[in-house]
Amino acid sequence: MPDQAAMLIEPTLADLDGLLALSAAAHWNQTRDDWAWMLAHGRTRALCEHNTLVASTLVLPWPAIATQPSHSTAASLAWISMVLVLPEHRGKGHATRLLEESLAWLREPAQHHLLPVLDATPAGRPVYLKLGFSDQWGFTRWEHRTHRRASPSLHRHDLTAPHDMARDALVVHKLDRLAFGADRSLLLDSLMRRAPSLSLVARSREQAHGFLLARPGRVATQLGPLVARDSDTAIELADEALSRIDGAVFIDIPDSQRKFADWVASRGFVPQRPFTRMSLINPNQASQPAPPLTPFAVAGPELG
Repeated sequence: MPDQAAMLIEPTLADLDGLLALSAAAHWNQTRDDWAWMLAHGRTRALCEHNTLVASTLVLPWPAIATQPSHSTAASLAWISMVLVLPEHRGKGHATRLLEESLAWLREPAQHHLLPVLDATPAGRPVYLKLGFSDQWGFTRWEHRTHRRASPSLHRHDLTAPHDMARDALVVHKLDRLAFGADRSLLLDSLMRRAPSLSLVARSREQAHGFLLARPGRVATQLGPLVARDSDTAIELADEALSRIDGAVFIDIPDSQRKFADWVASRGFVPQRPFTRMSLINPNQASQPAPPLTPFAVAGPELG
């Protein structure tokens, strides 16, 4: 039974140090900017003991998009993430308590339009299966701890950082919706502002073929999301981004994208850990349709 002694709170910016301590203790990659954005746009809850944050969870609501050709509306996504517990406080049921609190909120009538989705580690997957989540697909985090920039290969497409932010943002929004199945415009705009030199759009004759965004992390630069119409374009985008980065790099690649993963391995990346994307289907809610495009790299398990 979960330990009820810890106080349930809604963290604020004043709690950033405690939230950073939670993600650092789990060896995760979040920075103050990441946590501040998640606090501003998600529903964060934490457990506090003796003025110390000991556990956290987050629900990010991603708005629905109109689907073609009927223009009916797909389910909005409720992204559950940042399920963290300080090592010395594990085994007390804190994660279960916070997950059950989040799921209870999602079952309220006002949230019935939200489809709960998350990315599970191997340790977390059995817990989520017991809560009714089912597997969708898997991806692997690849890492390079000592990457050094090098000149990129020759490219078929014009790969440039957005020079017309308003125009290129619309392209990024559209392609991401096709791959993700919900509207993450606010996140995408934030990533482009945070790392403009790593915000790349692949074009030929003014037609967009893909994009890549990235963000600086606590221990590594995170590449993703990366969406492209084919694996060669995905490789071009990643190659260009890597030509601009020194130091550790993470990239989370769907297991179905074997050609792209093989290329990443050829650049010195090694698998770090697997994840499973899972969803909790409400019997009264239509399942999320398969997106027209599959991403070549996700934004990270905390963001989808």
